[in-house]
Amino acid sequence: MKTSVSWGLRTVTGLAAAATIGALGIMGAGAAVADTGCQMAGDSGFTAAVVAHQGQTIKNTTVDAAGCDVGVYVDVANVTINGVKVTGANAAGILAEHTTDFTVINSTVAHNGFHAPAAPTPPGTPPAAGQLDQAFAISLFGVSHATVSRNTVYDNGRGGIGVMDNGPFDPGRVVGLPTYAENVPVSDVMVSRNTLWANYAGCAIVVSAFNTGNTVNDVTITRNTIHGTTGDAGNVGGIVAQSNGVNSVVSNIMISRNTVTDSGEAGAIVHAAAAGSMTKNVTVTRNVLSGNNWMAEHTIGVEVSSRVIPADLGQKNVNTVVTRNTISNQFYGIWTQGPDTPVIARNDITVTAGGASVHFE
Repeated sequence: MKTSVSWGLRTVTGLAAAATIGALGIMGAGAAVADTGCQMAGDSGFTAAVVAHQGQTIKNTTVDAAGCDVGVYVDVANVTINGVKVTGANAAGILAEHTTDFTVINSTVAHNGFHAPAAPTPPGTPPAAGQLDQAFAISLFGVSHATVSRNTVYDNGRGGIGVMDNGPFDPGRVVGLPTYAENVPVSDVMVSRNTLWANYAGCAIVVSAFNTGNTVNDVTITRNTIHGTTGDAGNVGGIVAQSNGVNSVVSNIMISRNTVTDSGEAGAIVHAAAAGSMTKNVTVTRNVLSGNNWMAEHTIGVEVSSRVIPADLGQKNVNTVVTRNTISNQFYGIWTQGPDTPVIARNDITVTAGGASVHFE
């Protein structure tokens, strides 16, 4: 998206399994839907195999979400998902929204998102009624004080891990249903030590604000390993910090010590993508980047852009720092576009024939 385990011994599937898990105290009350074993996922318009209740720990189990839109749905506080395998959901494997104190650790999220009803939309362009806008394998929309750590995320149809705001535009809701009347900002999120590959039609890790005037602040993305395969569409982009909403602000983002190889778009992207929007205090440091942006004419390690095509409409990259990264097998090590030049220092960059360590567009 540029616009982008400790496995348990029990499998969750169908009404009988749902009843069993309920007896174990690891699934919330939720109404079953038809004979599928799915439940209504709050007011989202989705169905889910598991709907969490407040203060719950879901641990050491497998959630087979075949036939459901979502594997595990969370819209209450203080929920932990630990050592869980989530598979088979039509859209998001794990969807948490408008909540706080949420943790996903030591889990595997795979083979989800291949039946989501719509592809992602360009910046500032909502999808049509009845469609779904975003369906990351692990989706955190309007979630603060959260940790996503030591998970394995692969073979999902709509991207890897998404951290986004919520509000009148709700990226985790069936479009056309009532949404939140006011903006739901995001702050204090850690995404660390995850391994991601083959997450198609979306980027591996995305931090973005979609609602007009909303904020996403204080997000750390560190020590993750992301790899694509040159020539297929796995991992459209590597790690993205992007302001998608008009006058939105994405700030205090640390992208550090990650390894990103062979993503279709740049390994790390900082993009002010909507009119009047801003990325602020984004630091890209100590990452290892190689062979990224192969879907374009030239490969790129780090991309910093404050341009909206066809016109510049007041968007800005403020205080972007790109430092101490090891960048190799890229035509452009760092590619920057727009009037807001990042601070670039002490990177170790090796480029392919004819390329440049730093390119200013």
